[in-house]
Amino acid sequence: MMVDTCFLIDYQKEAKRKAPGSVVAFLRDHSEERLRISPVAWGEFLAGFEDENDPFVRFARDRLDLARMEPEVASVYRRVYRYMKTAGNLIGANDLWIASHAIASSQSLVSRNDSEFHRVPDLCLLTY
Repeated sequence: MMVDTCFLIDYQKEAKRKAPGSVVAFLRDHSEERLRISPVAWGEFLAGFEDENDPFVRFARDRLDLARMEPEVASVYRRVYRYMKTAGNLIGANDLWIASHAIASSQSLVSRNDSEFHRVPDLCLLTY
């Protein structure tokens, strides 16, 4: 499974509030699975921190595998972009790269952003 940026942001909010919520429940239900993240989502996440040595960044880095961007991701991006543009249904560029990476990697994408991602053809979306 590949996680979206909002998954980490929501987890961070739950941790700061010390109030387990849907992300903690999702992690508990999938504790045996190693989670992955696209470099695009990881970059979005890191942009929210002044210091890459922030304890939460270190925690996320230890918990997630950074997925490699293989050339096939660009081919999937091209196909999905052209389809969605023709349909007049494009989503944000980063979200499109993240979705394309999940599709090319045969991974489900974990996100609460179903308003964007549900429109992506061939994407297996898991919401929390």
